Amino acid sequence: MTKDQFKIVTITAIGGALEFYDFTIYALFAPYISRHFFANTNQVIALVNTFAIFALGYLSRPLGGIIFGHCGDKYGRKSAFSLAIFMMATSTLFMGLLPGYQSIGIIAPILLMLFRLIQGFSVGGEIPGASIFIIEHVPKERRGLAIGLVFSCITLGNTMGALVGLGLTHWLSAEQMNAWGWRIPFIIGFILGIVSYVIRQKTFETPVFLAMKTEGGLYPTPFFELVKSSRKKIFNAFLLTASTSSIISFLLYVPTYFSTIININVSYAYLLNIIGFLCFAVMTAVFGYISDYVNRKKLLMTGAFLLIISCYPLFYGLTVFGGWFIWIFTLGFAVFGGMINGNYVVLITESFPANLRYSGVGLSYSLGVAVFGGLAPLIFTGLIHFFASAEAPAIYLSVAALLTFMAAITSSDLKEGRI
Repeated sequence: MTKDQFKIVTITAIGGALEFYDFTIYALFAPYISRHFFANTNQVIALVNTFAIFALGYLSRPLGGIIFGHCGDKYGRKSAFSLAIFMMATSTLFMGLLPGYQSIGIIAPILLMLFRLIQGFSVGGEIPGASIFIIEHVPKERRGLAIGLVFSCITLGNTMGALVGLGLTHWLSAEQMNAWGWRIPFIIGFILGIVSYVIRQKTFETPVFLAMKTEGGLYPTPFFELVKSSRKKIFNAFLLTASTSSIISFLLYVPTYFSTIININVSYAYLLNIIGFLCFAVMTAVFGYISDYVNRKKLLMTGAFLLIISCYPLFYGLTVFGGWFIWIFTLGFAVFGGMINGNYVVLITESFPANLRYSGVGLSYSLGVAVFGGLAPLIFTGLIHFFASAEAPAIYLSVAALLTFMAAITSSDLKEGRI
């Protein structure tokens, strides 16, 4: 990887981290949001309503993937995913400044829902665009490392949110956090998003897209061509996202899970969340690097299999042993999840031809994250209350890992090393 290529990876990774910070702080500060926008309901219903809007942000991602995918395949990778981050920054600011239910009534949760939908729409174009932008800039033999670094930094965006939460809950009282402190992360997110947008403007279009444009290899309607020619690839790529999407959503759910279900102090819960995301980020980079030297598909299958057999024991150990087992719990999900997260996007991206790549990754990845990640906090909460068991989230995480494992087995047409 040349110096210029490494610079592009770094710029894209930083932008992805800032974008994902904006998208995920909603979940990290869900308890405060629920009190402001659903003040007319009890605590459990308010939290469920809050996570329902959280899910809407994920459910709008496929539409963003389709629209930005069309733009990226027809007009260029750079312009599409740069616009996405600008939309994310502005919608995040509006969420942070929005008056609560007691000030403007039912309009408050409606506007909250609208801005969350815009967030989801924009991130649906950002993450696929960043992945493609990197893969089309770096050599084939360094794609695992490059994507591992990008997704490691995207994960660090979650860590930034948890770190802000830890700092705010430490320096501000519970009353101050509830009154106005929870708005600070959203304002910070706007500033970081604009900085990222400016940085993105200093990059240049990928050589792959420029070559297709010169040679006339672009489709006038790439999305329709994709649906006509690549339905099996879309479905396989969709299922490949299941495991890491559910794990990331659970890590976002951790402050709520630890503080309300396991009864851990909220500041300590944010600290554990930071450590969990840091471990996951490091493992993502490590296994991304390793995937350049081993069979990516087998590495992914190994991670999925280990998750299938370890999810319930990890949750059971957490509820039985408590304290010291938290670290085994955190490291287990970080290592096994990192084995998948460090390389599965390379497999997905390489499975689509270059002139349909943005549309293919945008649709399959965003749809997978929407279904398996966006609904996860609601499902976690529902399973816990239905089974009256703190171990219940293990059911969902195990099923998601099984789907990814099965998709990897049946994805015989996912060839590595494509242009």
